[in-house]
Amino acid sequence: MCIWIYTHIVTVPVGLYQIHEKQNPKMYIMDEQTYNYVIFFLGVCGMVFYLFMAFLSLLSLIGSHFYLYRRVDPKLMVEEVPGVSIVKPLMGVDSLLEVNLESHFTLEYPKFELLICVQDDQDPAINLYNKMKEKYPKVDTRLFIGGKDGIINPMVHNMAPGYDNAKYDFIWISTSRIKASTESLYDMATKLMKPNVGLVHQLPFTTDQKGLAASVEKIYFGSNVGKFYTSFNFLGVPLLTGMSYIFKKSVLEEVNGLSWFGRYLAEDYFLSQAIHAKGYRIVLSAFPAQQNVSGLTLTGFKDRMVRWLRLRLNMITFVSGVMEPLAECFPSAVIGALCAYHFFGINPYYFFAGHVCGWIVLDYLHLCNAQGGSVPFSKLQFLLAWITRELINYYVYFEALMNPRRIKWGKRTYKVTLGGHTEIAREKGSIPL
Repeated sequence: MCIWIYTHIVTVPVGLYQIHEKQNPKMYIMDEQTYNYVIFFLGVCGMVFYLFMAFLSLLSLIGSHFYLYRRVDPKLMVEEVPGVSIVKPLMGVDSLLEVNLESHFTLEYPKFELLICVQDDQDPAINLYNKMKEKYPKVDTRLFIGGKDGIINPMVHNMAPGYDNAKYDFIWISTSRIKASTESLYDMATKLMKPNVGLVHQLPFTTDQKGLAASVEKIYFGSNVGKFYTSFNFLGVPLLTGMSYIFKKSVLEEVNGLSWFGRYLAEDYFLSQAIHAKGYRIVLSAFPAQQNVSGLTLTGFKDRMVRWLRLRLNMITFVSGVMEPLAECFPSAVIGALCAYHFFGINPYYFFAGHVCGWIVLDYLHLCNAQGGSVPFSKLQFLLAWITRELINYYVYFEALMNPRRIKWGKRTYKVTLGGHTEIAREKGSIPL
């Protein structure tokens, strides 16, 4: 395939040029030497891109090995840690929500409050909250119902009252998917104590669940997302998701507060950029966020990826529309094979095969880093799930491009324009958050 591309797309135009130039010398602007310069320039760009991707992968692999799961001793911090307001927006229940919610009620942290936010008084999550409140009466907790008017983003609309009524400056946004742990809270709070740090966030990851869809999600977050998420953060480039992050309320108020960012669906991206622009550091926690969700399906995973990609296409169009797909395993293999063949005469078939095999091995090692040890499935299951994710990814890309401005989330469909500006398109149908 690589040789076919090289011979039919790269070298054939030279021959055609030589034939047609004799027939009509005024027909072409570039002479053969100029054309060769163009090909050389494209080759250099391709090689630089390929080497940069390799650098990011190795930086993540080595950096994550030494950075992730480095524990803070709670006994040394009891007298110093600040109070934390935990804002947890809920909508509906699943079989693991009780586990997630109870993990917050049982945090062994000296000073925190738990602020639960639901959309309406009929939400079944309220009964679960009341059960937890009765079981753990000593926990400082409050329930907020109804959201805050004038906010388009449904999750920000839901949790804005909790944010507004938080009594501590440190606020941890922990979405319904997240299973909390004491060590992760200590890690984030102690990192946020530094004066020049405005926000601390977690690498999105998953708990151990059975099934192909669960394996695909774990590989996606641990390998594909993990290597770029960690490497860019190691380089000082703020890159985060809004599943679990802690910030100083006083800092966010400097950039208009949480409600203001509710005009965007990707509020996490815009508020982190605003905090970073103010001169504060965005720091990665040593503990990945544990998404703990039941009933995972490949269709649900695909739909979620389409929504996220459509958001990115409207915020960072060139990066998501061009760079992201080229940075996947097979496109980057083609780029590397063509460049290696053009510059060094390396057989592109061997290069392509070696690249794919090496990529799979590195992805497995990235996953082990995110897992903090061995993965909960065999290497054969890993390979099957890895191939499945790769195939789904191309479908996700083309589906997202088919209608990039419309995003279904919750009970509504939103229209997103370039720059991330959002408005409600219509209200029809319902899908899980």
